[in-house]
Amino acid sequence: MPDVAVDYELLYDVAKKARSLKEQVAEARTHAPDPSAEQIGPAGARTAVRQYYVRWSGAFKRSEEKLDKLGELYEKVGKEWAAWDFKLAADANRQGAAIAADLWKGRKAAYDEWQKLVAEGKADPNDPDAPKDPGQPPATWTTTDPNGNSTTTTYTYGPDGKPQTVTTTVTTKSGLTSTETTTYRPDGTYESRSTDVQGNVTVTNGHSTTADTAPNAKTTTSNFSSTTTSPDGKTTVTSGDTSSVFNPQTGQRTTHTTYTTTGPDKDGKERTVTGTIVTTVDDKGGETTTTVEVKKDGSGTKTVETPDGRSQKWVSSTAGKDTGWRLES
Repeated sequence: MPDVAVDYELLYDVAKKARSLKEQVAEARTHAPDPSAEQIGPAGARTAVRQYYVRWSGAFKRSEEKLDKLGELYEKVGKEWAAWDFKLAADANRQGAAIAADLWKGRKAAYDEWQKLVAEGKADPNDPDAPKDPGQPPATWTTTDPNGNSTTTTYTYGPDGKPQTVTTTVTTKSGLTSTETTTYRPDGTYESRSTDVQGNVTVTNGHSTTADTAPNAKTTTSNFSSTTTSPDGKTTVTSGDTSSVFNPQTGQRTTHTTYTTTGPDKDGKERTVTGTIVTTVDDKGGETTTTVEVKKDGSGTKTVETPDGRSQKWVSSTAGKDTGWRLES
C-alpha cells in the first residue's frame, strides 16, 4: 500500500480563505456602489454600473453558495485527517511521557535505596558510580514536528508523588487544536475530559488498578464508560474494559481493550458496535494498533496502524467470527 501524505493544515487554510472570499463576494453583492457623476463620469456610465450589479447579483449569490460548500468540504476533510493524526500524536506523546515518568521512578527508587545504605554505613557516600539524584519528577513532555506543530503532555502530582492530572494538547500553526485532561483520584477512579479537533466533547469515568504481576512487569486493569457530545448535541455512549502490561525497564507495553459503542453513525442512524483494540509498543517506542469493530449483523472492519504511520483497513461480512477479511480498496 503506498504512503499517503495529506497536508491537512493546507486544506484547513484553503477552507478559511474560501470563506473569506465568500464574505468579499457577499459584500460586493449586497453593497453595490452608486457612484456619483464626479466619480465615474456621464450618467450612462452610472447606469451601466448599476445594470452590471443587477444582472450579476444571481451569479454572485451562486458563487457565495459554492464558496461556502467548498469551505465546508475542505474544512471537513482537513479536520478528519487532523483528528486521525492528532490521535496518533497524542498517544505517542503520552507514551513517551509515561516512559519518562516511569524511568524517573526507577532512578528515584535506586537513589533512595542508596541513600538508605549510606545512612546505615553500608555504602560509600563518595562512590563515583552511586545513583544520581534524579531531581523533581518530569512535569512536561513536548514533541515538535518539522512543520512546527507541537504536542505537549503536562503532569501534576499529588502529595503521594503520584500523577494527579495528565493533560495532552496538540496545537498546529494554522489553529487546529485538541486537548485531553485526565484526573486520577486516590481511590483508583479517574475522570477524563477531552475536546477533539471537530469540537466533540468526551467525558470518561473509570476505575483503574496497577499491580506487579511478574519480574519487571506491571499490569493495569480498568473499566470505563464515556459519553461523547457532538457540536450539534448528538451523544454517543461507550463502555468497556482495558488491560495493559508494561515493562518499565524496556518501555515495552501491550494493551488490550474491549468496548461497546451506541450512538449515531455518520449518516445519523442509531447503531451499536462492539470492538477490540490491541496496542503494542516495542522497546524502541514503535506502536502498532489493531482495531476491530463488529456491527449487530456480524459485519465489520479491521484497521491496523503501524509505527511508520501507515494504516490499512480490512472489511468482512463475518467479522464477528474473525473470518472473511479482505483489504478495502
